[in-house]
Amino acid sequence: MAAVRGLAAAPFSAAFSTVTIPAGTTPLAVAVAQNGNVYVGNANSANVTVINSTTNTVLATVPAGSDPAMIAVAANGNVYVTNQSSNNVTVISSATNTVLATVPVGGGPFALAVAPNGNVYVANSTSNNVTVISSATNTVLATVPVGAVPDAVAVAANGNVYVANRNANTVTVISSATNTVLTTLPTGGFPGYAAVAQNGNVYIANQTSNNVTVIDSATNTVVATVPAGTVPGVIAVAQNGNVYVTNTVSNNVTVIDSATNTVLATVPTGGGPFGVAVAPTGNVYVGNSNSNNVTVISSTTNTVVATVPVGAFPFSVAAAQNSNVYVTNANSANVTEISPLTVTTSPASPVCGQPVTFNISGGTPNGTAVVNFGDASPTVTVPLDATGSGQTTHTYTAGSFTATVNGNPTPVTVSPNPTTMTLSVTPNPSTCGQSVTVCATITPAPATTTVPTGTVTFTLPNGQTQVVPVNASGQACFTTTALTTGTLTAVYSGDSCFTGFTTSTPVTVNRTPTTLTAQPGTIRLRLTPLPEFYIPTLSATLTTTSGMPVAGQPVTFTATTLFGPVNLGTAVTDANGTATIHNAIVPVFAIATPFYTATFPGTACYTPATAHGILLFIPLPG
Repeated sequence: MAAVRGLAAAPFSAAFSTVTIPAGTTPLAVAVAQNGNVYVGNANSANVTVINSTTNTVLATVPAGSDPAMIAVAANGNVYVTNQSSNNVTVISSATNTVLATVPVGGGPFALAVAPNGNVYVANSTSNNVTVISSATNTVLATVPVGAVPDAVAVAANGNVYVANRNANTVTVISSATNTVLTTLPTGGFPGYAAVAQNGNVYIANQTSNNVTVIDSATNTVVATVPAGTVPGVIAVAQNGNVYVTNTVSNNVTVIDSATNTVLATVPTGGGPFGVAVAPTGNVYVGNSNSNNVTVISSTTNTVVATVPVGAFPFSVAAAQNSNVYVTNANSANVTEISPLTVTTSPASPVCGQPVTFNISGGTPNGTAVVNFGDASPTVTVPLDATGSGQTTHTYTAGSFTATVNGNPTPVTVSPNPTTMTLSVTPNPSTCGQSVTVCATITPAPATTTVPTGTVTFTLPNGQTQVVPVNASGQACFTTTALTTGTLTAVYSGDSCFTGFTTSTPVTVNRTPTTLTAQPGTIRLRLTPLPEFYIPTLSATLTTTSGMPVAGQPVTFTATTLFGPVNLGTAVTDANGTATIHNAIVPVFAIATPFYTATFPGTACYTPATAHGILLFIPLPG
């Protein structure tokens, strides 16, 4: 199911992001299991919404009894939900989010708590007793009588169970070892909530006498009565031992030092403060049912650090292990998740292929933050240091993404990576026919760790094209012997991450110098079939100036006379560079010519060459 993100206004020094998560009808109770699942009891839809505190998504909706009221989690991960109107307790496995059992209890079960030995104590508000359930077998172990309208339960570290009897103005103390009543202690008027501090003191909020009864769990004696505000509601104890009591009518929180049982501060809140919880960060979250917001108090300074808007009629508050805080909004059928995390990304305007650094602060000290990068890559768990800070990096393709850190969205926009391209031609200048290596090197933006892919299309000066893939080094290279003088152009195609680029460079290809060597020839007389003069064989050899034969090139032979040149013929050089003509006819007026000329016209790769050869006239018939 979808969650909606918001950002809380921060009138003081801290900013908190929020996510709104749908729930059932009239969500009231909330508790967090050891695996991080959040369980929300929906009073009027008779079910429990299960939320993943890592992703802030709804995992399941589990059926419960009629009018689910309060929730507690046992050490084995079983979740216990009291159903006020159906007089039973629904047991849910936090591993599978399925119902394990429905356990019958007394009348009007409301508050409950789990003892260190795993026993679950359920206060039955209309039958004035406590049902004891074994969390190992999910069976009833005992029913213990208590005072009138038991409305709250808390368990001390020594296993003593404290049940506040609202209409009797007493607390019944039960031994979890024997499930028998140890004693009954007096309290103030209408005791409605109980909590235990780290030092074993038990704090009872008395709603009509506007004070808090303090009980020593070691001696089961009342050690103090501490004044509070008007109609104290719910109590939470911070890690430093401070006790926070919400005063629903005077719109404030009384802070009690559990070491001295004196009031440290009275902190103003919004309207109708009721639910309260302490996050692992030490911040205290107070749900203000009449002003639809949450007051965040620092347990270090006992000052308000932020006021966070939530849904309609916030009722209960619970903190997950990752410091995400969940507030049930009874009248808007949803849950507001409040995150203390501050997440920044750098660089501010990343490009594809650049590592994006997620800087996380404000989390659970020495805890973890789960980062989903929002691009279908695996999530990572980031360890946080003693200040609740951590860091991780991720490399994106181009696009817009919504990453989440402990389920809290962080938008990331990644632009295509601009590239440049340089060309190298080796050697340049070259000579025609020489092997030349052409390379294009694609260079992305600085700090890029990803290598560009794609292809480079090279266009040679003669119009030929060559398409070469980009290799793992970001280069595209090829070797050719067909290069000519002119401009060589390269076009990088780009890919899903990197932009394309076009560049060009001039290239110079020099022609190879050539030399012709003409061999002497003879002019002879042939009598048959008709008398005529001819040259039996005439040849010339074409080589480079370094002496290498040049094959496959045309050489033209001409004789120069008083009447102009006479074309004797053309031949193509063989593998030895020699061009040879045979039986070339010589006009009568040319028989006295003393020499001939061999001419190579040249090509794009070879310079022209000319040579003169001797012609001897031997008039005897050949």
